[in-house]
Amino acid sequence: MTVLENLYNGNIEQTDSESLKNNMRYKEGLRIVGRLQEKMAETLNEEQTEIFEKYLTAANELSIVINEETFKTGYRLATQIMIECM
Repeated sequence: MTVLENLYNGNIEQTDSESLKNNMRYKEGLRIVGRLQEKMAETLNEEQTEIFEKYLTAANELSIVINEETFKTGYRLATQIMIECM
């Protein structure tokens, strides 16, 4: 399969890349976020926990939108660079 076919068929996953799995800044950030989330869960009451979970969901959705736009911008730039090289 070509790269475009793999991309179209969903066989290329950005979050599964080896560079991200091996990135120490990513691992450390993930550890810190997990630890802080556990501390928050221990200290919040039921209503606060519900609000916090809604916040996390909204923040994750916003992150997805930002990442998608960043990917599209990068792809357009790469395409423009390829066109200039020809």
